[in-house]
Amino acid sequence: MFTLSLLVILLIGITGVNSHGVDVTADKMVICNDSNGQLVKDIADANEINISVYKFTSDDEVAHQLEHMLNNSNKNIIAVSYQKTAHDFLDKHQDVSDRLLIIDDVNNQSIQEGLIKVNNTKNTKNVSDFATPLTIGILVGAILGVGCGIFLMKRKQ
Repeated sequence: MFTLSLLVILLIGITGVNSHGVDVTADKMVICNDSNGQLVKDIADANEINISVYKFTSDDEVAHQLEHMLNNSNKNIIAVSYQKTAHDFLDKHQDVSDRLLIIDDVNNQSIQEGLIKVNNTKNTKNVSDFATPLTIGILVGAILGVGCGIFLMKRKQ
């Protein structure tokens, strides 16, 4: 009975795990395809703008990348390709409208303006730190350790 109670208490305390994956892309990036990726890179280099240009091959890859914006408030993205996917994402997530720039009329001037705009954005400080997860881990470990210790001591008697 004690084991079942302990199990229920532990299961109630477990939060959902998001298995979306780790974002390894740059915080300031451009979404391109094969036809305009080199053009964007050339414009960025000509204006000495340090920004990462990523070439995508499908709408699903772009949607996955855009989802990383939800968890990273420092991520700024320019969509030079896959505009429909970006518009669909923006319709569902209006809170990222200040960090997602969609260029519908793709030309040198609009690309340059978008690159300058994103390059001039300031990163916000990420509020998460290492101390909070460490403290929670220590507390959970201590509670589990005490619970298991009590269980083993009662079992030996």
